[in-house]
Amino acid sequence: MNIYMLDIPECRDFCLVLQAIGKEVIFLKDPVGQQHLFQDSSDLLQSLFILPLYLSKDSSQQTALFALAESYEIPILFIYKRSKKLNDPQLLPKKTIYESIAIPASPVEVKLKLKALQNISMQLYSARMKERELESISLKVKQNLRVAQNFQQLVLPKSIQKKDIEIHGLFQPSSELSGDLFYWLEVDDGKYGFIIIDVCGKGIHAALISMSIRSLMPGLIKRVKDPAFITKELNKHMGHLFQEYQKETTNVAYFTAFIAYVDTNTRLIEYVNNGHPPAMMYSPCNNELHSLSKGSMPIGLVPEMSIEKGFIHYEAGSRFIIYTDGLSESPSNQTVHRFENIEQEFIDNVHLDTSDLLQELLLSRMKHSEINDDICIIAGTLF
Repeated sequence: MNIYMLDIPECRDFCLVLQAIGKEVIFLKDPVGQQHLFQDSSDLLQSLFILPLYLSKDSSQQTALFALAESYEIPILFIYKRSKKLNDPQLLPKKTIYESIAIPASPVEVKLKLKALQNISMQLYSARMKERELESISLKVKQNLRVAQNFQQLVLPKSIQKKDIEIHGLFQPSSELSGDLFYWLEVDDGKYGFIIIDVCGKGIHAALISMSIRSLMPGLIKRVKDPAFITKELNKHMGHLFQEYQKETTNVAYFTAFIAYVDTNTRLIEYVNNGHPPAMMYSPCNNELHSLSKGSMPIGLVPEMSIEKGFIHYEAGSRFIIYTDGLSESPSNQTVHRFENIEQEFIDNVHLDTSDLLQELLLSRMKHSEINDDICIIAGTLF
């Protein structure tokens, strides 16, 4: 242990006791000029300051060494003369640990005080190192989450603006990563496939499942061209993916989905709603709102699913929205569903262009209550 003290009478007397127990002492005449001694962590760990508990008349060196100990969090052993009446010290550390001992002191007392300070110093040093390690790990995790979040944004489809259809999407994760995702693709001339999913749960595991499904979306939509068959394929995928996982836990991995194909040549939509909030279709000629709810249970719950496919013909100028339940549910003791609110908000803002319509739906949700779930919305116009 490196023991530092000032070259003053009180410290010199105490130095004799330290030397008697085999401790070497370094006298600092200029504490401010010795700051370079305490830059290395190993030096800090093995260092100890000995200071008078009460400031002397010429206390500039004492206060300088005190400040140095506080700055580098070096333990201090305060010494004071035995007296029947002791006043409160003028200065005590706030950052570093300290002990005190009355002088003259026996070698046994001094050994015990030094050992106690050294043990506490080691424990605090170890705790600081663990804290720094955790901070470093936390920083790396946050950086990786940001990369993953950017990747989720990058795999979202680009808006479509054509003479027969217009499609835009809004992606609003509640945290760094989202279990909600959407995708669309023009599969043939005038035929478009859509899929939006909402994985049960939040965070990394939900995002991993959604990205696993996202990797299948282009191939399924392009190849299968039937929402019922896509539902069956995704259900098989979930079964294969989690069959071992579900043997070891009671948790079930599943997701809701809305899968649809729009044929702008025949103005026909065929769809399957897998436990998802109903999509909405607005017909401008009769000012009617249609709810698209036919389908099946969520995907991944059971090996075999009973599926009902829905069909709807639309007229030119029809508008539609498809969304995840982050838009329709509010956090509370009892979950509040906002289906009727969304219907009215959709009708009230149906005259807006698609991008503005999406922003109005999100703004209305934000005004309603705190958002603690991911939100995805697809909105478009069929010409």
